[in-house]
Amino acid sequence: MQSTISSKLIVFLFCIFIYPVMLPVPSIIWYMFVYGIPFFYLLFNINLLKKLVKRQIIIIVLVCILITFSIIYPLLHGTSDYSYVGNSTYVFRKLLIYLFFICILTKKYKEDICVEHFLYFYVLTHAIYVLGTVCLVGIPGFKNLWFSLFGEVIKSGELLKSYGYTFRIGWQGFAGFRMTLHCTFSCLFVLYLFYSEKSKLKITNTKFIVLYTLCLLGNMFYGRSGLAVTIVTSIIAIVIWNRKKWKQILFFFVVLFSTFILLFSLRSNTTISNWIEWMTRPFINLFTTGSFNNYSVNMLMDSIFVPEWKTILLGDGFFTYRGSYYMNVDSGIVRNFLFWGILGAAVSYFTTIYSILEIKKNDKLLCLLMIFVFCVFEVKGDVYYEFIALFLAISFVETIRKQYTWGVNNRKIGESNG
Repeated sequence: MQSTISSKLIVFLFCIFIYPVMLPVPSIIWYMFVYGIPFFYLLFNINLLKKLVKRQIIIIVLVCILITFSIIYPLLHGTSDYSYVGNSTYVFRKLLIYLFFICILTKKYKEDICVEHFLYFYVLTHAIYVLGTVCLVGIPGFKNLWFSLFGEVIKSGELLKSYGYTFRIGWQGFAGFRMTLHCTFSCLFVLYLFYSEKSKLKITNTKFIVLYTLCLLGNMFYGRSGLAVTIVTSIIAIVIWNRKKWKQILFFFVVLFSTFILLFSLRSNTTISNWIEWMTRPFINLFTTGSFNNYSVNMLMDSIFVPEWKTILLGDGFFTYRGSYYMNVDSGIVRNFLFWGILGAAVSYFTTIYSILEIKKNDKLLCLLMIFVFCVFEVKGDVYYEFIALFLAISFVETIRKQYTWGVNNRKIGESNG
């Protein structure tokens, strides 16, 4: 087993490039910084990216088809709504950032690089992001000072004044549905690193408690759907990964309940009390009335419907309309069908599942849990491109490791022959 080796520089780079702050410069310069540095770093290390395996080629081709669809469908329907292009190109933009980190990690760990190194720093990044939220909300005046120095990448506007939205803020600005998705990823990854016998990297008890607690706290801050999914998948994961190891299972539940007890002990603070009320209300409703009876859930259920056959077959070519989602639909699955019908939906979902299957060789249970997470979150909102970008990047780790090892061995052979 390898031990985790922390690097302050790598952690810093992960934080500022995965969730970059808006610098007080023209937007073009900001984008050049965020994407230019990773692009040129990869360009100078192109030898690590020369080889693509069949799975990666298939996924990249399918994503290119989706990008083409996002341009063609508005043309065919005459809607001029090209807002979906941003979603479909997101995969390549995010992949650029992830590959930048994988190359950096390869330089650090050399032939010992493994998927678990990337997962560890990914988790660490989100734990730090949650700490950032605690600082922004908990330190008087810090939020105003921060956003006077850095602009909001994601505008919070009046949202933070809404009921339960107090902690839905990060160093980028508003932190909501997609951030709770990444905290769900992080909780499962840290469980895998700690509990799974197949993990090539093991973390200590202390790191597990800190990282899991912070990422779970992120679920509590940014979205209750993520909290529900994380609790369900966490229980399944630790029970299966620790069959007959009751002490390990007990240790997890002690950590989980200690977290909730600590939070409830702080209820004398009005801000925390209001937040806990918002966070727990749907679950209390479920146990007392048998229904979540929650505005967000009710709105989601109201927006789920079966479109007309013409729309199912060909789509409507609309993703947004007059500044909001087309037909005010909150569900990602319905949005997909409304935009490009069954063909585009089939390609996007096949690509997603196909990319998630990459993690199967590391751990089948982790793979199945990720598919479950995808199905639940996609019902709530568009997230498939988040999965494709992340798991496509993960597929490169082994490819780059082999390429790196091959290059190093060739240089050694050349030096010995010389």
